Amino acid sequence: MADYRLAFVDETVIERRNRTGVYLFAGVVIDGAGLPDTITAVRQATGNNSFHATDLYRRGFHSRITALLDTITEHAGWTFYVAQPIGPRDREQSRQQALVRMLHQLDEQKVHDVIADTRAGPDEQAQTQREGRKVTVADTPDIDTYKRLVRSRQISARMRMLHRDDRQQPGLWMADAAAWALQRAVAHDDPRWWARITDTATIIDAHTGRELTVTSNRAAPPQPTSGERGPEHLSQSAQASLLSRPSYPQSRSPANQPTAPIHPLAGLLRQIEAAATHHSQQQMLRSIRGLNRVITAVADAVDASTQSPASRSAPASQTPDSEPEASAPAVDTELTIE
Repeated sequence: MADYRLAFVDETVIERRNRTGVYLFAGVVIDGAGLPDTITAVRQATGNNSFHATDLYRRGFHSRITALLDTITEHAGWTFYVAQPIGPRDREQSRQQALVRMLHQLDEQKVHDVIADTRAGPDEQAQTQREGRKVTVADTPDIDTYKRLVRSRQISARMRMLHRDDRQQPGLWMADAAAWALQRAVAHDDPRWWARITDTATIIDAHTGRELTVTSNRAAPPQPTSGERGPEHLSQSAQASLLSRPSYPQSRSPANQPTAPIHPLAGLLRQIEAAATHHSQQQMLRSIRGLNRVITAVADAVDASTQSPASRSAPASQTPDSEPEASAPAVDTELTIE
């Protein structure tokens, strides 16, 4: 079990009415050798109760969320997110695009089991068992994507993808907490919870694979006044990460002109757009360079054919009144890319 890695995965969607939102996969990677201790710690942090951060936050049980986020920091080898823009009517397509990137990333990390929260309800799960099927209808699109990647040898067949009910799998509670923490930071500009796991977390753009960052409009994460109000301590590195500059340059306003703060969701979408633009530019540049090599090779072949032994033989005799033909000017056939 020492080299056996597992990833527990959940989803969250940050939507805006009739506007582009973000689909997010969130997950934690756990070493198999440490899995029993991790599950024990998760049960202790949650009071051995089924965990849904949104419900606990609404009911005021903030300390359970804090305890579980701290458990993630202590026990998870890596906390990861895959972000994919989502329109009003393309949720499934966005999920599958994000899933492709996530499976590639986890395969590179030598993960053996990817355990995702099932999208099937209790009735469908029971019906699937009665019919002797291994995969519910709701989870079939995920498995189809996984099988396509395996068959095309984009990922290793040693990595399995499984769907489990989070009511029976405490490992999925960590994924739920991680997803909720980033959602609070991005959708509500409330980075207190995200700050507890940011030191070991990575956000990846689904299309390009580039790393994204989350910035906050707040000068510092707010401090609670008492008890159940939320996280109480933040490391300097966590605050610095939250307030660091995005990875991609943003447009600058004229000198001495104040700018309105950018909401974290808008900032994240801008980074995704910038990453896609950069990726497209790099693809175009590679295509032009490839075309340049083809043109150069063709020109070299034409030049070599004109310098064959027959063409280098003595020139034909000329009549006394004839004049030698003027040579054609040299043509520069090489396309230079600067």
